[in-house]
Amino acid sequence: MPAKPLSLKVTPEMEVYILARSTDLRVATTCEGALMFSTRISPPKATDHVILVGERKVYVSAVQAPHIKAIDDKMLPRCALEKKRQ
Repeated sequence: MPAKPLSLKVTPEMEVYILARSTDLRVATTCEGALMFSTRISPPKATDHVILVGERKVYVSAVQAPHIKAIDDKMLPRCALEKKRQ
């Protein structure tokens, strides 16, 4: 884990989403930008920053960390957004 602590806001809606998951999550780099996935799909890397949300860990890619100010619903993959609307 990088030595410099990472201070990101987590929107209240995303805090609820994160706490409802059964696994820790990771903000990863994709062709669509920074997206959040289960660590089963995108395992954490040694260079990731870690943010605690309740008992859940959110790993943030070191590549993405300098570019994001908040963890919000824009980081959810489209399939998660479609499930959320149902």
